[in-house]
Amino acid sequence: SPTPSPTAAVPTLTITSPGNNIFGIGKATVTVQVTNFNIVNALGQPAVAGQGHLHYYMDVDAPTAQGKPAVTAPGTYAATANTTYVWSNVPGGPHKFSVELANNDHTPLNPPVIATVNTLVIPEIGPPQLVIASPRDGAVVTGNSVTITAQAANFNIVDKLGGVNAQREGHFHYFMDVEAPTVAGKPAVTAPGTYAATANTTYTWTNVTPGLHTFSAELINNDHTPLDPPVVTKISVNVAAPAPSPSPTAAPTAVINLSASSFAFNMSTISVPAGAAVTVNFNNMDSGIPHNFSVYQKLAGGQTNPIFVGKVISGPDKIVYTFTAPKDMTGSYFFMCDIHPTQMTGTFTITAP
Repeated sequence: SPTPSPTAAVPTLTITSPGNNIFGIGKATVTVQVTNFNIVNALGQPAVAGQGHLHYYMDVDAPTAQGKPAVTAPGTYAATANTTYVWSNVPGGPHKFSVELANNDHTPLNPPVIATVNTLVIPEIGPPQLVIASPRDGAVVTGNSVTITAQAANFNIVDKLGGVNAQREGHFHYFMDVEAPTVAGKPAVTAPGTYAATANTTYTWTNVTPGLHTFSAELINNDHTPLDPPVVTKISVNVAAPAPSPSPTAAPTAVINLSASSFAFNMSTISVPAGAAVTVNFNNMDSGIPHNFSVYQKLAGGQTNPIFVGKVISGPDKIVYTFTAPKDMTGSYFFMCDIHPTQMTGTFTITAP
């Protein structure tokens, strides 16, 4: 009798970590093992039998509809050829993490191949931390206003000013040219005009006189008292008088025709003059796939600071983004699609006007 044809090996997918137990401190690293399936970095390309990549999901069901991209809401999934993916800033509590094998074109296999694990992520337990991200200590700022940007870690910033205290939550107090109060149990306030209480990560001091000034930020309980122990950071900034206003000139303009197709932008570099009125004619050509266009600055500590964040649209659709390029930030930055940051990115350069 004739020899039977060999049966194709069935793809398998296993989550090797985390397990069904307590894991992580504010983040979760998901690692998988794949057999009988070729993981390739061909995201968005035509489907080829036996090869593709991985879709990672958090707290949603992995899509299984045949012929449709296996994507979910922004922030709940990631597509990558890596067998490890790190979810960061994960709130404490129970979470469901799933991984699915996907074809190059992001559709599920037939039948779908999915692995799921339920894990308890514990919240960050380190001490609260606070830094002033900008301006840097010793910076020279021209003009009569100074914007302080603070970043907190291991502390939940909430808009409950004057409310009841809760562990590891509160807001910011910003101070200018005074020492930040640190007496436990007493409101951390100073003279009017020298402090501000807010849940915003930025605060702008206006009508600042030329000269050397100190600026402080402090983490504060809901009832305006300092933490115990206090968490304060301080910088010095030299404020220079604004230059005389130049003769009025027409602001530069820049028009960018940007499209997204097959999970890729049609250009990898964009250059605009400082202060330009930028118009981005964005065409999302990927049917059923959400994309957008955003520009970011990478800070010295590895954090990112948004210059412009565009609205997400699902293709096929078009949208016109408009924003003004910063006048005093010439240099090289980057643009990307917030939904597919590892696939769709490029260099955004702001040149001298």
